[in-house]
Amino acid sequence: MIVTRAELSANGIPKTTIDNRCRRGTYTRLLPGVYSTDTPDSITRCRAIAAWLPQALLSHRTAAWLQGMSPTDPTLFEATAPKHLYRKTPPWLHLYRRNLPDGWATETQDLPITHPALTLLDCLTVLPRPAAEAMIDEHLGRTVSPTDALRLSHSNVPGRTTFSRHLREAATRAASDPERLFTRALKQRGLTLLSNHPVGQYICDLVDERSYTIIEIDGREFHSAPAVFRQDRRRQNDLILAGWLVLRYAASDVYRSLDRCADEAATVIKRRRRRYRGH
Repeated sequence: MIVTRAELSANGIPKTTIDNRCRRGTYTRLLPGVYSTDTPDSITRCRAIAAWLPQALLSHRTAAWLQGMSPTDPTLFEATAPKHLYRKTPPWLHLYRRNLPDGWATETQDLPITHPALTLLDCLTVLPRPAAEAMIDEHLGRTVSPTDALRLSHSNVPGRTTFSRHLREAATRAASDPERLFTRALKQRGLTLLSNHPVGQYICDLVDERSYTIIEIDGREFHSAPAVFRQDRRRQNDLILAGWLVLRYAASDVYRSLDRCADEAATVIKRRRRRYRGH
């Protein structure tokens, strides 16, 4: 539980008693005038930040954790306060100072927090690019409303240009990580394919209807069994006989040589689109 010096003083507990309890370990001082009566965990630290600086919003990776977009407890806690406020912080807390546009604050577990769309934008600035892209692909349309994300990208918030590009390149319907990476790589090359799309009786990984091209990403664990191997051959023959070109890439090659695979597929698709134009 979090208690403040003001609350303790209001209950008649003098400063010397508070200090003695801190020395004995009855209280753990987390922030100036803010104490925990138990061993502090992550949520306790979040509550301590809110008690210490009520004008602040928990943000960035801390907000992502609270909103279920990050599976691991934060080691560095992050919050955003109005630009005119300055506070010296302990090593476990980073305070961003900026004025946020109206309407991008919310609450979770009675804690003030940035709106999910803003949390996603903020994480782009602090996460490595692969982790940021994976977060967008997993949570856009689930935790984060696409409408809210688009509205934020059209606001005056810093980082909106990069955010807009990530929204355009998002791969939200991929069934596996290699498919997600391939979808993004093709979007970066100006090609948007349909993910997990039906072609006749089959569901195909990536489909371009304009060029009659299908891309299949094969993982060994899903395609090495004899029965599966035979079914794959029948499936491929059916698609080819129906006029489709089927490009197949091993998941391991996607991980090792994504640009080479995507360049090859993009070249083929663009060439076939030109051939089928007007047909």
